[in-house]
Amino acid sequence: MPEVKVKEGEELNGLGFMLKDLMDRNLINPQKYKAVKNMKGRVVIKESGTGVAITLSFREGEIEIQNGAVDKRSAYMEASFKNLAGISSGQIGPVRALLTGKAKVRGNLFKLLKILKTLIPEE
Repeated sequence: MPEVKVKEGEELNGLGFMLKDLMDRNLINPQKYKAVKNMKGRVVIKESGTGVAITLSFREGEIEIQNGAVDKRSAYMEASFKNLAGISSGQIGPVRALLTGKAKVRGNLFKLLKILKTLIPEE
């Protein structure tokens, strides 16, 4: 079973803990794991109100999460806690969040959308 690993020596912040838990539960679904298993790169997700950020690193089927934002990244998303929660609960679609300005993004949008789909629970 795929699992998001925490970077060695780190204790995740609240945002990281929430996203790791969601991804661990959703990656049990083989289709969701297949969508990201061959991805390479780093994605930063930042909560705009507090500035808390996490980085997800993807390489050869392994996913690692760490606190903070790295400088070299493939994609970046920033949103309020309310909007991050809405996206991860499925109440706000990722594309809608981007198009309505509820989330700000930079970098590889295709990669970011694939990752966001792994955060949304099965219906």
